[in-house]
Formats: sequence, structure tokens, C-alpha cells
Amino acid sequence: MDDKYYLQDSRSYVGNDILFWREGGGYTTNVSEAEVFTKEEAVSQHNSRESDIPWPKEYIDTKTRPAVDMQYVDRDIALQGTGIELIRPERIRRKSHQCGHCGSFCSTYQYYNRRPKCGLDNRP
Repeated sequence: MDDKYYLQDSRSYVGNDILFWREGGGYTTNVSEAEVFTKEEAVSQHNSRESDIPWPKEYIDTKTRPAVDMQYVDRDIALQGTGIELIRPERIRRKSHQCGHCGSFCSTYQYYNRRPKCGLDNRP
């Protein structure tokens, strides 16, 4: 195996993605932006903070896949000029109930449990 390593910050993930140390500081899920360490540097960092996990670069590079981060794409711009018009889903309205005691409207949960306004419930 090669003597190159990535360092994972195992304290958190982004979705299912591993967070690696980023070249120049910070963290990234994009392996092409990840800082590459020697084995000695990676082990030394792991020894000083056990949540920093060394991964062999050669191994991780075989496990990567392309991904699209939703915050960097704009659907309207992407579809401009294509003739595609997206169907907007119909908004589903929640069923509302009217309290039989005080007349105020409430959610299903509030209707069958103690009402916050009048303190009564509508259970049969």
C-alpha cells in the first residue's frame, strides 16, 4: 500500500458521507479536496485525537462516487430552454377539527386530547 492517507473526522457525517480534513483547513466530503497525509502524520494526529481516523488513500479512492450537492444547483436555470415544465404537486391540506366545547379549530391530535385553549377533550 501507498504511504498516503486521508484523515476522517469521525465526530459527524454529512448524510452518509464521511467528513475528511480539507486541504487548507476545515472539512469536506469531497475526496478531491481532502488533504493527503503521510502515514506518520496521520497516525500522529490520530494519537492526539482519537476521533481523527486515518484511511489509506488508495483504499478510499476506490470507494468514491460522483455526487451532486443540492445547494449548488438551480433547477430553474438548468431546465431553462429545454421545454420541460415541472408539475407542481398539489398542496395537501390537513384536516382541521372544531372543538365542540370552545369552537376553536385544532389539529387531530389536539381534538382527541386535552385542548390547549379550553382544557377539555373531545373523546367520545
